[in-house]
Amino acid sequence: MRVLKSTEWWWAGVAILVALLVGNAEAQAFEVDDLSSRVEGELLTADARIDYDLSETAIEALENGVPLVIRQNLVLERPRWWWRNVQIASRERAYRLQYHAMSRRYVLTWLASGESRSYRSLDALLAILGRIEGWPVVRSARLDSDRDYRLGLKTALDLDALPRLLRTVAYVNSDWQLASQTHHTEVTR
Repeated sequence: MRVLKSTEWWWAGVAILVALLVGNAEAQAFEVDDLSSRVEGELLTADARIDYDLSETAIEALENGVPLVIRQNLVLERPRWWWRNVQIASRERAYRLQYHAMSRRYVLTWLASGESRSYRSLDALLAILGRIEGWPVVRSARLDSDRDYRLGLKTALDLDALPRLLRTVAYVNSDWQLASQTHHTEVTR
């Protein structure tokens, strides 16, 4: 039996890491298609369109009773060219998706309020989840009229909310790495 040298172990580790990264690079299944801002009364609000494309593995788990939690993160920042951007506000929404086999309905629950709605199809639920309108960001009085601001929106499947045994697999399986890139837009007032 041949023993691997330390350099061979190193290259084997690099090959495994590259394989994991390549697998995860293709896993982006959520996409923020549009993000905009507007002033409603005294509030700056955000509107967005998100395309949620769950993997077959996630759909199978959902339909077998595993609830999925999706988080939407919205950040308002003031860009600076010489240092990191200044974060003005940060908002998060979390939703739980469930499938009820007896009624054959998909249920969307807003975790902050506990409000639930049911849908006949997963596509209908994901279409509603992907439509954001009038999400309050910050009071418009907090924004200086002579400065530029930008919004950033990212959404992802919360792997930490999965059952413990499934969570272990989800961290290394690209079918579970469902997230969008952060989509930025300039704030209009």
